[in-house]
Amino acid sequence: MKRWFLLFSFGFAFCFPLISSAQDKLLTQAFAHPVDLNPAYSGDVAGRYRVSLAYRDQWRSIIESPFTTMAIYGDLKIIPDKQKDDYFGAGFSLLTDRTAILNINQNMLSLYGSYHKALNKDQGQYLSAGMNVGVAQRNVNYENVYFNDQFNGLDQYSLGTAENLPNNNFAFMDMGLGVRYSSSASKYSSFSFGFSVDHLIGNSISFYKHSLDDETYVLLPDSKIDRKLTGYLSMEISSNELIAFLPRLLWQVQGPHQMIAAAGLVKFDLTNYNNSAFHIGGGVRLNQTSSTGLKPSAVYILTAYEVKGLLIGLSHDILVNNLNEGHTGKGAFELSISFTGFYENDDSICPSF
Repeated sequence: MKRWFLLFSFGFAFCFPLISSAQDKLLTQAFAHPVDLNPAYSGDVAGRYRVSLAYRDQWRSIIESPFTTMAIYGDLKIIPDKQKDDYFGAGFSLLTDRTAILNINQNMLSLYGSYHKALNKDQGQYLSAGMNVGVAQRNVNYENVYFNDQFNGLDQYSLGTAENLPNNNFAFMDMGLGVRYSSSASKYSSFSFGFSVDHLIGNSISFYKHSLDDETYVLLPDSKIDRKLTGYLSMEISSNELIAFLPRLLWQVQGPHQMIAAAGLVKFDLTNYNNSAFHIGGGVRLNQTSSTGLKPSAVYILTAYEVKGLLIGLSHDILVNNLNEGHTGKGAFELSISFTGFYENDDSICPSF
């Protein structure tokens, strides 16, 4: 039973790394929290600072115990010399995952730092590099875990167990690096692309590894978190200040798993005086696991409203894989709220969705 418990626990944590929050978080509105994509984004703020919140509720209508992700992000621009165009960035993120199955939970606290080198400020050309360092903590609740030797022979699992369970709580260090290039293609258009690597250390995330001696768990498989590679392309295409098209492309690979997400939004400038805009669009996500090729897993719709630095976004994922059988239209709900403050140019719409 110990082996089955271990396989279930870590199978749960590794089999769905890109479509659930068991190993790594997944946010449909990833570009609303750019430091989560790439640490080189930290400090790249149209004003001086940015704060954002995220909430994701996944599979509530499909499984009895849904997955939930909650996060807060913050970053600011640091200008050491106003005579130069280069600047630094700093930020943080605090994320928590909750999974009611076995109460497997994850908490992560990360700090970000970046440097932005101006190649041509007049054309908005910057080359940025960033790094994040953090601490991740994982725990599992054994109260609702039962084994065969606990069965009383009648109707309850009320007896004690001889299973030697590991400690149910541990923490480990984490680190990531990223680079990014951004440029203004014209007065109303811009683009950015970058690449980042997460989980550079490749820590063990086995509960046994963090609690028992080598001689005790030597026959049990270790579980190391795979490095995650992320690449993205983000654009804003417009010929005027009234309407713009925002294509987004995101690619991630982690071990045998791969994800590609493509989305497009249209941004309507409602009133330049009130600094407000409305976004609407959609996208598709494709996933690849160790046993299947790259296949569509979800389509999603997005909408957002921004006014004077405040951006509120909503999205809904609709599953199109096997989990959707008998649950048409079900998936995940996500809410994002961000605020950009201390504008350097009050006439510009600063948030990016």
